[in-house]
Amino acid sequence: MPNFSRAQRLLHKPQFDAAYQRGRKVSDSYFLVLAISNSNTFARLGLSISARNVGNAVNRNRIKRIIRDSFRLNNDKLPALDIVINARSGARNATNEELHESLLQHWTDVVKRCSAH
Repeated sequence: MPNFSRAQRLLHKPQFDAAYQRGRKVSDSYFLVLAISNSNTFARLGLSISARNVGNAVNRNRIKRIIRDSFRLNNDKLPALDIVINARSGARNATNEELHESLLQHWTDVVKRCSAH
């Protein structure tokens, strides 16, 4: 299984701000995904999972784990992008399978959106 190194994470506020201000958006009832090109040769992931939208720590950690796992499994298909994922309130009661399917669709949409521009 591919790993998820520190270099593949968005860690600083300016990185998130750039995605929020200039990123291409894709969304459904579970997630809002923002993506912007980066100067690296690989994709990086940032998570914004609020307690207000998804509830307690157990639920937040479950959703973060699913997102990171999906990113690891699909990272080889992603171009050099900074991707920020916000969980929406629909993710709170979604099954793990529904979240994985949603993310798989988002990875495809992000590649299409960002390579078209």
